[in-house]
Amino acid sequence: MSESSGDDNSGADKGAEGGLRSVKTDNGTVRLPRNPERVVVTDNYAALMLLELGLVPVGVPDGTANPTLMPKRDHERLKDVKTIGAVGSPNSQAVAALKPDMILDQFYKDKSAPLKSVAPVAHFDWATSGALWHDQIAKAALAVNREDKLTEIKKRYQDRLGEVKAAYSKQIATSTWAPLSGGQSGQFFLGTPLVTVMRDVGLKIGAGIPADKAGFLAKSYEEIDVLDDCTALIYPVQFDGKPTPTTQQLLDNKLWKKVPAVKAGRAFSSQHFLMANYTFAIGAVDEIEEMLRKL
Repeated sequence: MSESSGDDNSGADKGAEGGLRSVKTDNGTVRLPRNPERVVVTDNYAALMLLELGLVPVGVPDGTANPTLMPKRDHERLKDVKTIGAVGSPNSQAVAALKPDMILDQFYKDKSAPLKSVAPVAHFDWATSGALWHDQIAKAALAVNREDKLTEIKKRYQDRLGEVKAAYSKQIATSTWAPLSGGQSGQFFLGTPLVTVMRDVGLKIGAGIPADKAGFLAKSYEEIDVLDDCTALIYPVQFDGKPTPTTQQLLDNKLWKKVPAVKAGRAFSSQHFLMANYTFAIGAVDEIEEMLRKL
């Protein structure tokens, strides 16, 4: 199995149960197994994407199975998976020992390229492409030939959106929202990939977040009045229910406590502030539904 820079599709007509197929990636057209079963990933987002597609990776970076960063069910499936070295520095010997049939990479093109001597590498740039989470999982589904699984979970997401939009149309129509998180040195950040889900629900996004942006837009605490047009705010917590230290600093700041939505009791926490897959997105819709109930 090897990479190719051409558009050879000679593997596309091989038997459905085996053989190779040609897939266009950001590192050229790559010959991938038709039904990969042993996939190594180089970032934790890719691991969560594969879980949603019904595939447990055989290798992940150190620290991927962090219970504060993912639902318990995902942590249980990843906690015993072999690791391949630090994030961004995959160890070729560790990867080879796992006998993968392909490697999925989204952030580390130069570091993952040498791994093609072990197995074909499908690189889909997320670091600089500006792609959103749903773009990336579609590419992952293509790479592992599980687009049917993706179609199923997308339908569940769309169905859940329809339920919430129908039940809370008045609250959605009469409110303005912004997600934000704490930053270093007296800064906070407006926006998050959660914005994509908020827009899918039909929420109006305020705080000057551009319509073509999801985040993250740096602001100083002195600019916190940018939140004054918001009916409700969303800030992140980890899956243990605790904010990160920088977000806790924001929540403890006296300027935060003067924001109208905060004073009104409409600052809500979300464990699904970052989007890894449609399961995360559905979790976010569930959380937003609870928030809408309180308006």
